[in-house]
Amino acid sequence: MGATLVLFRREVKKWVGRRPVFVMSMITPLIWLALFGKSLNLYSMFNVEQPGFAEVVQRLVEQRIMELFGTLDYFTYLASGMLVVFALFQSAFGGVGIVFDKRLGYMTRLLVSPIPRVSIFMAKILGTLFRITILSAVLFAAALALGFQVKPGITAVDLLAAWGVILLLSLGLASIYATMAFYANNHEVLFAAMNLINLPLMFTSSAIFPREQMPSWLRAIASINPITHAADLVRYHLVGRPLSSYAEPLALLAAFSLTLFLVGLALSLRSLREVS
Repeated sequence: MGATLVLFRREVKKWVGRRPVFVMSMITPLIWLALFGKSLNLYSMFNVEQPGFAEVVQRLVEQRIMELFGTLDYFTYLASGMLVVFALFQSAFGGVGIVFDKRLGYMTRLLVSPIPRVSIFMAKILGTLFRITILSAVLFAAALALGFQVKPGITAVDLLAAWGVILLLSLGLASIYATMAFYANNHEVLFAAMNLINLPLMFTSSAIFPREQMPSWLRAIASINPITHAADLVRYHLVGRPLSSYAEPLALLAAFSLTLFLVGLALSLRSLREVS
């Protein structure tokens, strides 16, 4: 634990000391929120000017939007999903630091020091989870400023539960990306793998659009996508979008994350021992 905490503090200091990295890591999700999320006005698609008839159409549209998104504001639906997508990409970026540590020789110094190899892995994971916690809070605050509508009667328990869901997902993702970084020889390979994995995970989930409106083949993929389960749970706590079952997505997400964590831990330790 002592070695893990020392290496974790190093991860935090390294990240805090690189302010441009913090700013750049916020650009992409803020673009999605401010440009894509706010530009898509679902009501404008059904703009009716006839008096009397317009009110009927608006009520029908509001009813259908509420059924699909759990909120009358698509921005709120998208922003809650982007909190999960943001954790996905930040988990991947956590592996990039490992590749640079290897190339700059820092990893070699760690491997020749008398510390447990598991401390190296755990410190990297904890550092990634710390960054996701801080940046998710900033992103959530920005979403609130842009008009994010939380559910009526939201409590601190809901906020903590949503944060816990994001960290649970990030635990598994950060573990497998860290493992890939321990085996990668250069950052180009890792970036290629990130694009190959992250974009399909995002677009085959309910982070951007509800499963109910997907074609049957895509709905089947989304139903086993961990991003979908995390986004649904986050929306339940922050937006109030109902779930047919709370235990099922939570159990699937926990099984996914813990499996990836254990597999990532075993493979990473194997890689570290082989190098040393």
